[in-house]
Amino acid sequence: MFMRFRLTRLMMWMGLAAAATYFLDPDRGEQRRKDMRKRIDKMRKAGEKAKLEAGL
Repeated sequence: MFMRFRLTRLMMWMGLAAAATYFLDPDRGEQRRKDMRKRIDKMRKAGEKAKLEAGL
């Protein structure tokens, strides 16, 4: 069980490192962050619209 926890933690850190490398890339990172902000704003607006339509 201890080894499984270590492996899970290692995989988590590897994923976080890969995401950081992807978004902090000096060449294309700014464009990727901009695209991510656009997607998040689009999802947020869709959620607010759905909330208003549901009457909540």
